[in-house]
Amino acid sequence: MGFVALKIDTTLTGWLATMGKDAAAAESAGYAGIWTFEGAHDPFLPLLLAAEHTERVELGTSIAVAFARNPLLLATIAWDLQAYSRGRFVLGLGSQIRAHITRRYSMPWSRPADRMRDMVLAVRAIWTSWEQGGRLDYQGEFYQHTLMPPLFRPAAAEVAGFGPPPIYLAGVGPAMTAVAGEVADGFMSHPFCTPRFLREVTLPALTQGATRAGKPVGDIVIHHSAMVATGRSASELAAARQAIRKQLAFYGSTPAYWPILELHDRADLGPRLKTMSKTGEWDRMADLIDDDFLDAVAITATDPVRAAAQLHERYDGIVERLGFNTPYRVDPVLLTELLREL
Repeated sequence: MGFVALKIDTTLTGWLATMGKDAAAAESAGYAGIWTFEGAHDPFLPLLLAAEHTERVELGTSIAVAFARNPLLLATIAWDLQAYSRGRFVLGLGSQIRAHITRRYSMPWSRPADRMRDMVLAVRAIWTSWEQGGRLDYQGEFYQHTLMPPLFRPAAAEVAGFGPPPIYLAGVGPAMTAVAGEVADGFMSHPFCTPRFLREVTLPALTQGATRAGKPVGDIVIHHSAMVATGRSASELAAARQAIRKQLAFYGSTPAYWPILELHDRADLGPRLKTMSKTGEWDRMADLIDDDFLDAVAITATDPVRAAAQLHERYDGIVERLGFNTPYRVDPVLLTELLREL
C-alpha cells in the first residue's frame, strides 16, 4: 500500500438539482471518486444523476445505513447503479448506532458486527443467484432469502464485463473492523480516527478478519476521509479549526467512538461530552477539545503544498483512497489545488 496507487475522492452533499453539474465538475477537477452519505437525504438517488453526467469517476455511498434496509433492497439498488454506471459503483455500508436504528428507523438491532457479516453474505448470495441463474437459498442467522422467481431476477447481462459492485464497510471498533476484513472489499475509517488509531487498532483488526477469511489484508482497500483545516487567511484558518473542533466534540459524545479517545489518554472526555450533548450544550462542548487532540485528528495549513506534505506523512502506507473532510464552507478551488499537489 502507498501513495503510488492513491485515489483522491470528494463527497458531494448538494441538492439533487445540482448533483449532475457538481459531479461533472468533480470529475473534470480530477477526483477519482464521488461519495454521498446518508444524512437528511437518500444517498443512492444522487449517484444515479452523477452516473448520468460523468464517464470515469467512481461513485459510492459513504455511508448508506445498512440496518435501515434488508439485503434484497440493498442488492437491487446496488445492482441497478452498477449496471447504469457501467461498473463504477461502490456499495458503502455502515451500521449506525442503536438509537438511530431502533428509534429513527424502527428497525431491529442486535449484535451489529454479526448482523453486518450476515447482511453482506446475503447480498452476495443474491447477486450470485442473479449472475449464475441458480436457486437462491441463503440461510443466515439474521437474514433468510429463499424465493427468487424469474420475474424478479435481473438479467446477468446487465453487469457483464464488470460484475456486481464491491462492498465497503465502515467501522471504528475492532469487531466491526474485523468483519470488514473478513467479508468486504474495502474499509471506510471514520474521520474521527487518528493515524495512530489506524495503525494500532484498525490495521490489526482488519488483518485478523482477513486471516479468518484466508485472504491477504492487502486486498482490502482502505478509505479515509481526513479532516483538513485550510483557508486563504489566518482568520479563515481559525474558523476552520473551530468548526472541526465542534465536529470532534459531536463525534466524541458517541460511545462507539470512545476507543479513539481512550487510545489518546482522554477516556474521561467521552462521558463529559455525552452528558453535555443531552443538555444541548453544543457550543461549550467544543471547548473541551484541546489543540493537541485536534492536531492529532486534523491537519492545518493554508498552503496546499504543506497540506499535501502533511497528508503524505500521516497516511502514506496506510490508505489507498483519501478524501477531504471539511465541516465548514471552503473554497473549492483551494481543495482542487490540494488535489493536484497530492
